[in-house]
Amino acid sequence: KIHRKFPRLTPDQYCKFLRGPKEVILAWFTESGLQEIIKLATQYDIICDGWIALLPFLPLAEIDRLEKEARNSGIHLKLVASTRDVESAVKSELHHWVIHGLEEKAALETTERACLEDSLRARAEKHQHRVEKLHSLGRVWCLPLEDNLQDSWSKVLTTLSRFTEEQWSTAFRMVGKCNANPPLPVEGVLLTCRIGNCNESPKTIVSIKKLLDQIESDALCHYLVVLAIDADEDTTDAAKLLCNEIKSREGPKKQLKSFHVITNPPKDPAKPFAICSVWDKMATVAWENGADWAVLLGDDIEIKCSHHYRAVYRTFLDFAERLQVPFGFGCPWFNDITFPGFPTFPCVGKTHYELYGGLIPEQRRTNFINQDLDPYLNRLYTKFMAAPCIPEAKLINIAGGNIGNGHETRYERVVAQGWKDFVNEDIKSIRKYIPNDRAEAILLDVVVPSYRVRLDYLESICSLEVPAGFQTLFIIIIDNPDALLFRAATISKQYHDGMSINDAEQILEEYLSSLSCNTVRVRCNESNLGASVSRNRGLDESTAEFILNLDDDLIPQDDLLIKYGEQIQEIDDNVVGLVGLVQFPRSPTLPLKHAAVLMSYLTFMFEIAETADALYSRGPAWGVTANILFRRTRVRFDKVYAKTGGGEDVDFALRVALEHSRNENGNGRLIAVPEASVLHPFWPGSVLALMSHFFNWAIGDGALLKRFPQHRYFSFPNLPETLLFLLPLLFWVAPWKFLKLIPRFIIADFVVDFSNQSEYRNRCRLLQSGSAHRNTKELERSQIFYLAAHFLANLYVIVLECGRLLGHLFKRKSPWQVICRRFDWHCGNLKNAPRNFRMREACKFGLFVGIVMFEFMIDWKAMSQSW
Repeated sequence: KIHRKFPRLTPDQYCKFLRGPKEVILAWFTESGLQEIIKLATQYDIICDGWIALLPFLPLAEIDRLEKEARNSGIHLKLVASTRDVESAVKSELHHWVIHGLEEKAALETTERACLEDSLRARAEKHQHRVEKLHSLGRVWCLPLEDNLQDSWSKVLTTLSRFTEEQWSTAFRMVGKCNANPPLPVEGVLLTCRIGNCNESPKTIVSIKKLLDQIESDALCHYLVVLAIDADEDTTDAAKLLCNEIKSREGPKKQLKSFHVITNPPKDPAKPFAICSVWDKMATVAWENGADWAVLLGDDIEIKCSHHYRAVYRTFLDFAERLQVPFGFGCPWFNDITFPGFPTFPCVGKTHYELYGGLIPEQRRTNFINQDLDPYLNRLYTKFMAAPCIPEAKLINIAGGNIGNGHETRYERVVAQGWKDFVNEDIKSIRKYIPNDRAEAILLDVVVPSYRVRLDYLESICSLEVPAGFQTLFIIIIDNPDALLFRAATISKQYHDGMSINDAEQILEEYLSSLSCNTVRVRCNESNLGASVSRNRGLDESTAEFILNLDDDLIPQDDLLIKYGEQIQEIDDNVVGLVGLVQFPRSPTLPLKHAAVLMSYLTFMFEIAETADALYSRGPAWGVTANILFRRTRVRFDKVYAKTGGGEDVDFALRVALEHSRNENGNGRLIAVPEASVLHPFWPGSVLALMSHFFNWAIGDGALLKRFPQHRYFSFPNLPETLLFLLPLLFWVAPWKFLKLIPRFIIADFVVDFSNQSEYRNRCRLLQSGSAHRNTKELERSQIFYLAAHFLANLYVIVLECGRLLGHLFKRKSPWQVICRRFDWHCGNLKNAPRNFRMREACKFGLFVGIVMFEFMIDWKAMSQSW
């Protein structure tokens, strides 16, 4: 009877096993180990593994005590140690640590993982020394652990016990099958490069040699190499020299297990070189020759992790255990610190070959030329949470082809059009392979354009808790390079002169990622391109099924993504978006200028999620991009709107719903999710600054009138339009007489709104709703305060209407087609809204006309008297 169960240990015990085996075995033995061994010895004939392996570290007196206790229990105890050379023992133990996930269980830091081999070697040497000493004293029997000697173990052990040689042989087969490590997987290293002429080739060969040395720095690593040589170089002396250098590393007892050479097709000068096709062919050769995963590298790569193989190996083991699939499923990727946050160097498992017949599915081989294959592969497996970045597996892409890394690209880029859409079709092959009870991840990315680069706001956004079963990438698009450089310099505590944008992106990215376990990607525009362009870049960076748009000047609730996640799992296919709540702060000390903002209705759609269910029968038509989530779509924000925003959110939401209705034969709609809440502080600055903000808003949003004529309606001239129509009077009256109409019109505008007491009371209630103090006396203000806020609110609206009129006159073609036209902000979802608005503007226009007529009559009377 054989006992071979390894006991459960705490992380602290694993670390002590590694660093202080003598202390930990003595503590265990003294506390409970002695009795445990005696108890096991009464039940089993052979006890192996676990704590038993550390018994040689016990003081000799404790071993005497163990044997004495055994004899008192009628047990004849023999200690037998298998022995081998230290390096073999270290590799075996390293493998044991990987397959059992002991690095994770011991909670080793990255630096400790890098030194694991040395730590195990130091322990193995001490262990070997102790065994040799006990053997010299006749207290331990030694069995050399070598292939040609293991057959003799049964004969040796027959002399120590009452069991026969056959019984021992059977026992060893059972123990060996249970305890032996599986064969080491083989890493497929795919290499392609220009070797160059005789003067250039030594540099290339040195680079490749350096790379292979870095690969072999992981003592556990078994690998094969597939080298792709260009057709015009395959017979050169330089190529032969490189092949001989690689082949010299190959052998049964060496880490390089096999070496394969393929020749690239001749290059057509008129066409970009199809590196993706070469990658596909190399990976196929690697898998067909026994590689368990394949990764494309090159002469410009430096691996900065001495245990990269163990890290990748453990990651594939995790996939197999979690998803209940064979080893080799998944696509983890190296941490390319030259292009952080991007899966530039994926390790594609051998299962991919079984599923697709190659690296690129056959139906997609014409789509990929030299771009986008790496993110495509990553996206295939992200859905199944089998495509993570391996943080410690770092490498540097010295030349490469990345944008912004300080080097010009080495080839003309050819983008794979439409891959982010057809990847969802290609996932079906993987879905059939995964057991049905394995839940798929929901892919939800967060896109945040940022001009201010306020760290406090970005920190709160990037630290949001991601719901279980979701995969989320936080994409920050910086629209102000100077602000990025300044923030990066602040974080890194270095002067930003000489700092590249790429360095600044990486500094901010690493800083925001360090605040939580979330993945953050930072990208910076070359200049200030505006909100729409920045959001589009964020959409293009994302491959997720759902994309949450947030502004960079808000404070999200901690459970924002959780609330969206709960709703995502409930919606049907016709729901194209979720409108979150953008709440403005209320308080008993709210300044007049901010109270007026609320009473102006200019923030009404920010908080629409709170009242949408009561107002609309089928949900809001749109929501502000400060907090709104959409399904993946081909629609992009239109650049016709102002850089600072205004109208682009309405335009985008309406076109997304329209596209869904056309393509899916459904009825695309949005629904409100008031639980998904963010707090939006009021815009900073004085009253004039706020007016300027609203003025710029409206310059852009007037474009909606021509873009969506179905939501346009005629109304009476508002105050700015009335003044425009009265401009010809300047030819007959003095300018001061014309200007004195303006304050009178403003008062008339206020009087009409104030005379509707029901509307006025509703505006006052806006200062109380949407807060923790909802509708309580605590937030009530004086009537004078409400009147003043109402008056200022009307001024805000008048300024906004001036901006819209200016946009019509100078930004639009045929402006007279849209003057006296209004946009239905409810988009037909609120019955009678245009009618009610038209009636109010009719009253105002009537007063405007009356004021003009009154002034005209006074002037006419004065002129008559003078005559």
